[in-house]
Amino acid sequence: GSIRDTASPELQTIRRNLSSRKNDLRSTLNRILRQASKDGYLSEQEPTIRSGRMVLAVKADHKRKVSGFVHDESATGQTVYLEPVEALHINNDIRQLENEEAREIERILRILTGKVRLELDAIRVNVHNLAQIDAGFAIARLSIDLDGVIPELSERVTGSDGSINGARRPVHVVRGFNPHLLLKAVRDSNRAAIVPLDLTLESNERCLVITGPNAGGKSVALKTLGLLSLMVQCGYAVPVREGSRIPVFGSMFVDMGDEQSIENDLSTFSSRLTWMRKTAIQAGKDSLVLIDEAGTGTDPEEGVALYQSLIEQLIEQGSLCVVTTHHGNLKVFAHNHPEAVNASMEFDQATLSPTYRFRKGLPGSSYAFEIAQRIGVPAQVLSRARNLIGDSRNRLEQLIASIEKESQHTETVRVQAENRLSEANKLIAGYQEKLEHLTRERDKIREKALIEAREIMQGANKRIEDAVRRIVEDKAGKQDIKQIRKEVDLAQNQIHVELEKITEKKAPKALGAPPAVGDTVRMIDGSTTGELVEVNGNQAIVLASGLRLKTKYKNLVKVQTPASKKKDRGGVVILSSGDDRDDGIIRVVSSTLDLRGKRGNEAIQELTYFLDRVVMSGLSQAEIIHGKGDGILRKLVHEHLQGRREIKTFNLAPWEQGGPGCTLVTLKG
Repeated sequence: GSIRDTASPELQTIRRNLSSRKNDLRSTLNRILRQASKDGYLSEQEPTIRSGRMVLAVKADHKRKVSGFVHDESATGQTVYLEPVEALHINNDIRQLENEEAREIERILRILTGKVRLELDAIRVNVHNLAQIDAGFAIARLSIDLDGVIPELSERVTGSDGSINGARRPVHVVRGFNPHLLLKAVRDSNRAAIVPLDLTLESNERCLVITGPNAGGKSVALKTLGLLSLMVQCGYAVPVREGSRIPVFGSMFVDMGDEQSIENDLSTFSSRLTWMRKTAIQAGKDSLVLIDEAGTGTDPEEGVALYQSLIEQLIEQGSLCVVTTHHGNLKVFAHNHPEAVNASMEFDQATLSPTYRFRKGLPGSSYAFEIAQRIGVPAQVLSRARNLIGDSRNRLEQLIASIEKESQHTETVRVQAENRLSEANKLIAGYQEKLEHLTRERDKIREKALIEAREIMQGANKRIEDAVRRIVEDKAGKQDIKQIRKEVDLAQNQIHVELEKITEKKAPKALGAPPAVGDTVRMIDGSTTGELVEVNGNQAIVLASGLRLKTKYKNLVKVQTPASKKKDRGGVVILSSGDDRDDGIIRVVSSTLDLRGKRGNEAIQELTYFLDRVVMSGLSQAEIIHGKGDGILRKLVHEHLQGRREIKTFNLAPWEQGGPGCTLVTLKG
């Protein structure tokens, strides 16, 4: 807010001189201050300002020992504020420069003001536009603070001639919050304490009568609808959830609070009658009329009659009315009128306290006697009051309370049912996801099995080629050729049998008898099958794929021993998954490992995995092809085999089976 030094050359010169003289003053005062402090003349050790001039606080007893001019003294008279003679001329220069600075600033501002005056119309437009932008930002900021959304606008419906016919789309407020309560709750970090409003009015429902106990939330519901409607039409995103629908109103009439005025000679009821007259004349087909505590302020019967008549006329005019009341006649009116509907604020009869939940379709009781009983009004007073209102009125209130209690119970049951349905849907979705996952895994395993089966066939072809090579290179005789052909035929028959099992094998079916030790069993919560080896109370141990699995005995069913689980001591083992929910998931384990071309760590890693699978599959023999070369890979393989406890023996293969390039392994039984 200050003028820059560079606003004019004169101002820059003045301020430079002013700064220089202030430095001179500071140096002079500091020099005098040090000497006076050393002599013990000072009350304070820092300069101060009196009448706009820099002075020293000197003890009154020593004021004549420091040359200068006294400007002031303390309230006690113990200290005088003295301007040293050496500082007098400097202070005078500073005061003169400050006056020159003020005159130069005024001259600059007059010039600028003259320039602004030439653009006055444009500046007025800019101020207006900036105000609009600022208002827009304020609306956006409040909308963000309220975590608001923009609801769908239910515009009023017009006829073909452009006239308003009064019909409108329904009002639908989904989890709407009163903005005032919400902002207070956000400040207090207690948003969960606010109960949202869920309110729906169909297009043929033009009047909503809300009843219920005092401090139960009737007026808050009324204000919430009114505020949300106004805020939407002012461009705010309001605190409701997606799916909300709020009409566009052309006018709004509100009867709320007390407008009595001594100055204008208006009583409470007179002010309400004045409002009633204006509303009856001005409200139309696109109006929203909000009436709080209808029928109060005068004789109850006459007041209710007046407001019922007003509401009937407003309905005929096409207005949308929302009314709160305690009077039973208006409840009956809302029940009987085809375009009116009752609603209430819920009351917990167990705790005798409001829940602030809005319920459409049922009137509410005021619960005056119940609340009075909770507060501690004497029993004889309550008993006399019940007698005074009469049996019929008492029975009506009891009936409403009974209906409300039954409705609360029904709502509780409905919520529980919805929660259970939600949980069931989650379980269904979870099991569906698991089923899809298992199906994908099954397909992967099948694909892997087919690939390994193809490798088996390729291995068979290699054996045939090796047999042909042996016949040609060794010039075998008829007897040798016959023996070689016999070996090839046997290998081919075994391979065809195993490949046929891959496509045809099904999982074992559960048997009715309870499983016993030694039986083949399957876990009912999965697809794992194995041999039951131990039962201890309700616990059991199953041997599956070489692993001991601990589970509950009731989790097991006895199944037929899979015919597909065969052991071929010389070639491969093909295992079914044993899951009766699939079409035979299989795992193929080869008894031959080819490490040629692999390097040290990679070869040993593959060898470890291969031996683990061989041991798990129950094979008694395995063949490791490492090649001849320099013998380095063979040495690594043999060193690893020596460290495996499952290996019974291992030797280089005979010349006809690969010689030094192959090692035959025998596993322990």
